[in-house]
Amino acid sequence: MKRLIEYLGLEPGRLKAQWISGSEGEKFAQAIRAITDEVKALGPNWKLRDQNEY
Repeated sequence: MKRLIEYLGLEPGRLKAQWISGSEGEKFAQAIRAITDEVKALGPNWKLRDQNEY
């Protein structure tokens, strides 16, 4: 999966998979906050943006 994500022009750190049950609302909220913080730290995806300009 990592190679496919890189092939598509995305950094592997922009994709996360985690199993969370529908009854685990707090776990879901924590996961979303963590993912959001990680993606913000990565900044804009310049590689994909550059490809869309052509």
